[in-house]
Amino acid sequence: MNAGTDTEIINCPYCDQTKSSPWASENGFTAVKCSECGLVYVNPRPMQALINKAVETGIHSNVEHGRTAIVRRVGSKVNYYKRIFASIFNDVWQDRREISWLDVGAGYGEVVEAVSALASLGSRIEGIEPMKPKVAQARARGLTISERHLSGVTDKFDFVSLVNVYSHIPDFRAFLEGIKSVLADNGEFYLETGNIADLVDSYEVPTELDLPDHLVFAGERHLTGYLSDAGFSIVEIRRMRKDGLINFAKNIIKKLIGRQVTLAIPYTSHYRSILIRAKLCSFPSGIGDS
Repeated sequence: MNAGTDTEIINCPYCDQTKSSPWASENGFTAVKCSECGLVYVNPRPMQALINKAVETGIHSNVEHGRTAIVRRVGSKVNYYKRIFASIFNDVWQDRREISWLDVGAGYGEVVEAVSALASLGSRIEGIEPMKPKVAQARARGLTISERHLSGVTDKFDFVSLVNVYSHIPDFRAFLEGIKSVLADNGEFYLETGNIADLVDSYEVPTELDLPDHLVFAGERHLTGYLSDAGFSIVEIRRMRKDGLINFAKNIIKKLIGRQVTLAIPYTSHYRSILIRAKLCSFPSGIGDS
């Protein structure tokens, strides 16, 4: 099965315009770049029912290759996120207060492990993940991760994180409303994803796009625009490059086993991982409501 079956043509998920131009192709699908705002998105994309099924099973039934989103836990990510969060949320850990934190799309629980190691005793650190195999492995490690969607969360949290999940979300504006609904007053949101829509050419992406598992690719201005429109103020933005020698070596291996990657010269790409800490603004009663 390929992109000609069980797909739908959509407008730009950011600005709702219809004009776009082909930007990249992979696994029988095309990523286009919006002519108005520059967002990159899969079009035509799988029907919503297929997207929902893939989110829960990790398998894209309308893609002929044998890869799935069910991979493995990466232990090195725990130390990586401990370093990132120790720095970007330094004031939180120094305050030593108990906090509540929800990681959305928690996967195998690496972020939950990292935050748990930093948070004060008595803090409540949880994750949600719709993919059953990932939840089972995370819970076997003793992590508090439940198999559910954001819409099933009723508790409030001081912090919510969304790490490398943005590209899986068809309608991020609507998703942000779900994030806001589980944030406590003056709660904070941590968002991490790549700036692919800021790139002129797809060869600068330091790995494969992994279409159609990944549906939407933003640039920094899209991310800050989404957050501003939803009522968040930016606390801090960091930009980290990912096209170093280690990534280049990994891509050589991927190329040898038939993966769709481009072998670009290290340290030449404009690709960056964008790390955003944002705070939900509070308004006096009657202000900011619409």
